[in-house]
Amino acid sequence: MPSPKTSESRPVLLGLPFDALTAEQALDRIFLFAAQGPGEEGCRCVATVNVDFIVNTWSPFRDLPRDPALAAILRRADLTVPDGMPLVWLSKLQGTPLPERVTGADLVPLIAERAAREGRKLFFLGGAEEYTRRAAELLTSRHPGLEIELDCPFVRLDAPDAEEKDRELCAKINASGAAILLVGFGNPKQELWLERNRRRLDCGVAMGVGGTFNFIAGAVKRAPRWMQRSGTEWIYRVFQEPGRLWKRYCVGLFQFNIMALRTVCNRPLPGGAELSPDGTGKGLQVTGKKRLCPEALETLLEYGKVRPVPVAGLTKRQLRQLRAAKLADLLER
Repeated sequence: MPSPKTSESRPVLLGLPFDALTAEQALDRIFLFAAQGPGEEGCRCVATVNVDFIVNTWSPFRDLPRDPALAAILRRADLTVPDGMPLVWLSKLQGTPLPERVTGADLVPLIAERAAREGRKLFFLGGAEEYTRRAAELLTSRHPGLEIELDCPFVRLDAPDAEEKDRELCAKINASGAAILLVGFGNPKQELWLERNRRRLDCGVAMGVGGTFNFIAGAVKRAPRWMQRSGTEWIYRVFQEPGRLWKRYCVGLFQFNIMALRTVCNRPLPGGAELSPDGTGKGLQVTGKKRLCPEALETLLEYGKVRPVPVAGLTKRQLRQLRAAKLADLLER
């Protein structure tokens, strides 16, 4: 069984652990991974989670994940940051505040600037070739010495020759000598592709960046800073591409708000009930009858990464709390 807690607290929001880091701190962590090279599980993975990720992973009306594979991948990510103000607001309402929004669109230019200084090569994977190439050209012109290699293949995860194509693509990435891989397939394809190929990759860290290459290339304009800070950037995006984005944002935000309301009403209680090993080496034991404390949610998530966990002594209220927190799927039934 894993240790019940990591040395660093990771607040749990809607079934996922987040790192309470600023953008600069997240950047430091990414370059630490890049310097270390692959770990025991292969290339380290960074997830920038927004409302769309949450809605793709969970249903407001079910305890079990909408996409169990995606839920497991995001729970195992080596670094997870909130790419959206709704998640930052939810963290504060829940009593486990995250310091700020950390978006992929903001991180990639910072990564490029620092990679040029430190001599770390980047690999851009995915996106429309015209815009991915333009993004690479703009960044290399801004940061002399920056090296970027790219490839924009059409990837089908369920194609009959997917395994062979993955091997060829990973061999190309490895041959480039890149330390940092940025993947623009969109969620959930980029996370699923990274998970099944991370052990083949020699780079130290990889991050899914969605449509960030389009933003950098100028194909899609970002909202003004005041809209980004106020959490209304989605309105700007919908007006840009209403046919494609109205459902994603309007329906997605409605579903997210239902889940957020449930979790706030059942938020963890500082000084509340705790979870500790039950002595058998197989499960956990509840100590106390109050709502579970924030650390208890972290403990359950850490234990449940491998398999569902038996938890003895849960009250009905605590079980309701875990359902609202999107953690009930980790309980042994």
